[in-house]
Amino acid sequence: MLSSFNLGVYDLQDSSNNLIIKSLAPSSDRLPLFIVGDVHGCARELFELIEAAKKHISKFQLILVGDLFTKGPDPVGIYEIIQEYGALCIKGNHDWALWSTIQQAQKRSFHTLAEHTKQTLHLIRYHKRAIFDLLCSLPHAYVSTVVSQLKRNEWEREYPLIIVHAGLDATKGLLGSSERMLLTARYVKWDTKGNEKKLTVVPAGYRSEVLNQASQNTQNQKSAISIDKEKERFRWHELHQGPALIVFGHDAKQGLFRKTLPSGRPICVGIDTGCTYGNSLTGYFPEIDLAVQVRAQRKYFDIKKNIILLKPHQTKLVTV
Repeated sequence: MLSSFNLGVYDLQDSSNNLIIKSLAPSSDRLPLFIVGDVHGCARELFELIEAAKKHISKFQLILVGDLFTKGPDPVGIYEIIQEYGALCIKGNHDWALWSTIQQAQKRSFHTLAEHTKQTLHLIRYHKRAIFDLLCSLPHAYVSTVVSQLKRNEWEREYPLIIVHAGLDATKGLLGSSERMLLTARYVKWDTKGNEKKLTVVPAGYRSEVLNQASQNTQNQKSAISIDKEKERFRWHELHQGPALIVFGHDAKQGLFRKTLPSGRPICVGIDTGCTYGNSLTGYFPEIDLAVQVRAQRKYFDIKKNIILLKPHQTKLVTV
């Protein structure tokens, strides 16, 4: 976690898709990585997770997979941890949305924003410039090479690592994926136009999924249309067969996820475990193939009301 350590970070910018990809040195030339799922303003849990991780590896480079500040109680605390530990961060869909909201603040009425967005803007009001600058600098992905510290076959000891917020197009690879795929993919489907067959993202927000499922459970039935849609779609990582290990967040409904080769070597690890919804915060060490978790202190976000559950002294909003 020492920011002075030489990470060997350099850009692999893809101008065709407007992607910013940053490359890290291989494991042998840097500190081990500790990659943390969607923190959503849960600073207390992030601090506890870092302390828990130190019991396994004392010094590491912290990486956050995005969705840093929104939908949780302490976005400023997250910013301070990022600065203190020299954390590397990836752009998530909520980071893009917060950046866009701040950028368009003069054009858009504060009162038209979602309530939880107003709450976040209030919570960061004294740090808005610094957080905006950080959001502007976020890449879409980090890539590196893992040199495993575990006993593996010689040909499996070293393999590519890709860290993204949501997913990628396994038929085109990282640089061939769209920004939308990297920021928002949970489910995809095949879309055929003429002779061309390509993957497209199926819109599936976590909140809408949970509310729809609750509604269907209440009615104890699913419409024929919803059943057909479920048959069409599938999770993006079903198409990924390696050799790269892809570590991602964004899919709290799926939770902690692991996909391996027949040998047991991981090729996909999903680490969004819904901390702000009252579940857990998860981090992952790719060099030792280990997930570390801490439980959320409480539920911080009310899905039904679409608001952050703040303490009484935090709830008074001001126009920013």
